[in-house]
Amino acid sequence: MGDGAAALETSATAPAIRPSVATGVLRPAERFTLLALGAAMLGLRLPYAFAYPFDSDEPQHLHVAWAWTRGLLQYRDVFDNHAPLFHMLSAPLVGLFGETPRILVLMRLAMIPLFALTLWGSFLLGRSLFGARVGLWSAVICGLSPTFFFKGLEYRADVLWAALWVLAIAVLCGGEVRPRRTFCGGLLIGACLAVSLKTTMLLLALAIASAGVLALAPRPARDPRRPHASPARDRAACAASALGGIAVLPLAIVLYFAARGALPDLVRDAVLHNTVPGVGIWGKSSRHLLTLPILALLLVAARAILRRFPGQGARAAFLFLLAGSQYVLLSTLWPVHTRQDLLPFYPLLTVLLAGLLLARREAAGEQGGGGSGWSWTAPRAAILPLALAVLELLVLPALSPITARGTAAEERLIAEVLALTGPDDYVLDLKGQAVFRNRPYYYALEKMTLERMARGLIEDTIPERCVATRTCVAQASLGGFPPRARRFLEENYVVVGAWRVAGRMLERGTGAGPFEFDLAIEARYAIVDARGPAGGILDGRPYDGPRELLPGRHAFVPEEGTGPFAVVWSQAIERGFSPFVREGEVP
Repeated sequence: MGDGAAALETSATAPAIRPSVATGVLRPAERFTLLALGAAMLGLRLPYAFAYPFDSDEPQHLHVAWAWTRGLLQYRDVFDNHAPLFHMLSAPLVGLFGETPRILVLMRLAMIPLFALTLWGSFLLGRSLFGARVGLWSAVICGLSPTFFFKGLEYRADVLWAALWVLAIAVLCGGEVRPRRTFCGGLLIGACLAVSLKTTMLLLALAIASAGVLALAPRPARDPRRPHASPARDRAACAASALGGIAVLPLAIVLYFAARGALPDLVRDAVLHNTVPGVGIWGKSSRHLLTLPILALLLVAARAILRRFPGQGARAAFLFLLAGSQYVLLSTLWPVHTRQDLLPFYPLLTVLLAGLLLARREAAGEQGGGGSGWSWTAPRAAILPLALAVLELLVLPALSPITARGTAAEERLIAEVLALTGPDDYVLDLKGQAVFRNRPYYYALEKMTLERMARGLIEDTIPERCVATRTCVAQASLGGFPPRARRFLEENYVVVGAWRVAGRMLERGTGAGPFEFDLAIEARYAIVDARGPAGGILDGRPYDGPRELLPGRHAFVPEEGTGPFAVVWSQAIERGFSPFVREGEVP
């Protein structure tokens, strides 16, 4: 990294590029346009926090952050397959908001400063390469691009990850490359690694970009202020300081978990759990064969950039190689490619795109010097980035209606589970949709867990765990549960609203005998029909109210009526829920 960073020091004798470093080059109309687009972008964040549907990763992240507020230790006490820094930083805010159904929306709003930080990093990069005008347009185009806008809206670790990465690159490209600068950039990269282990892919891209620029860029002129300086020694010092900065936060986290005896748990969940041979494109695609050819083409294009922009060409080529390598590695080598993985890519791409759209060739006379070069201050050049930004603005509501109520279902889930349960009750969900309740089964049922279950690497002990913890509430939707758990939920729970609770619908066998049924979970049960509490004989004794029942066979003889009846976890009935009320009806 230090080698590539040193190569960014371009010759002071190449004045062929004229980036503006002040916003004063903006005419009032362009300045107003940028302000209006920025205001529209930020203004859309609030309604879309309610309109855009939740991703299943959001409650999973939030459940882990809530666990920190309860004194539970990530990995040891609560499963998570992400690095821990995002959840540790989120926990105080989750504790402040408390147990409210609006918690996911509130945490989405808390992502706005991170969204703004990423755009600030994009602006800094654009300013350092091509001037403040390019930086401003880059931030606007990035913020309005649909994938970046919607995935950056969600409460997820990737939002913090992208902000830290872009700021790190902005620091490294922001001026004279010296050990202090590379150490600060390394600190930010280390924070990235503490937020997401996908940073390993970004580090490989950084190494490719650095090595590529070092190989292609002309040797920088010797600094007259340091006549005895050794370029090799300077590069080694920059590399060492960068590596030292990168190590700080990850090492602190390793020591923190090791001191609590949870380092093996961290390695198992955050590292080993995510590495399953044959998942995604591993073993199922030949894309990896394209990696080297595409990287070679990127190097050819980077060489052209160096020749076309002799002044700032090294930095532009570095950014081009970095952005291109990130995308290529993600598309050809990374096993599971998701849209949120592109969050660190867009801010780099839009810097290059804005620079390309605003570039104008200048003749020697216009520059007041020999040769010809490029300028990013021509007023009419703003028409192209403006058209792109307006197009993005129009596409957003077309992709996801701003008047939708996409968060309503998840808010209802949380509201109902808070009404159904107390703080000590266990709730079975897929990945933490209940948010504020402990799960009986350790693993979140996400892609890698289900893949490991299918291969027999993780045992489906969900039924046993539900019985052992007396879990009386489970998610109503069965999609995503492994087959054995799905059968257990169908047979031993009844749907009440958005959740299932322990119980059975009672069906009479042949003849006019009693209603016989089996229970799997020890709990206090009530017997009801569509009108309310039922009366009769339960297990040979008069039934006059909810009763503690053990697992096994039971029999109920109603005093009147032929049903249907239901035996239901009594706490649900006492709190106004019924299996005879359809979803959305008021009991």
